[in-house]
Amino acid sequence: MGRFRTSAFSRLAFTVAFAFSSLVLGIGADAGVQWCESDPVFLVNGALVDVTTAFPASYMSTLKGAVAYEVLVPSNAIATVVSLPAAVPTTATISKVLPATGLLSLGVPVVVKVTVKASASFDTKTQVTGTYLWLSSTAYGKSNVTTQVKYTLIGL
Repeated sequence: MGRFRTSAFSRLAFTVAFAFSSLVLGIGADAGVQWCESDPVFLVNGALVDVTTAFPASYMSTLKGAVAYEVLVPSNAIATVVSLPAAVPTTATISKVLPATGLLSLGVPVVVKVTVKASASFDTKTQVTGTYLWLSSTAYGKSNVTTQVKYTLIGL
């Protein structure tokens, strides 16, 4: 009575095998594409913010200048660029143009703008992660179009 019947066990084994193979195939879906990344790190009110923009490496030669990052923060926030990647030409600026917030400890709104200028059109993916993020944010974009990622730093 406590044993699986053969058909129930077969179904369970098939389900587990199918789920595992789907997971493995899903992870390697982009394996055929070589990616190039630009990965600057910022410090906003004591929280590290890592911004990663990826695009197919085959388009590296089409870049027209540096990958440009602009981080918009409230006028009463403290922000700086911590590091810029060496593999991809990158520029980064911080603009204190968002309205000042009364209690920065309740949340700091941040907007990241990324522009990849190139002579070709291709897809980009920008991901923002770091300490004290409400959510890790990802945005998909295109070269020659500014991509914006909005999020809130909490618990500072």
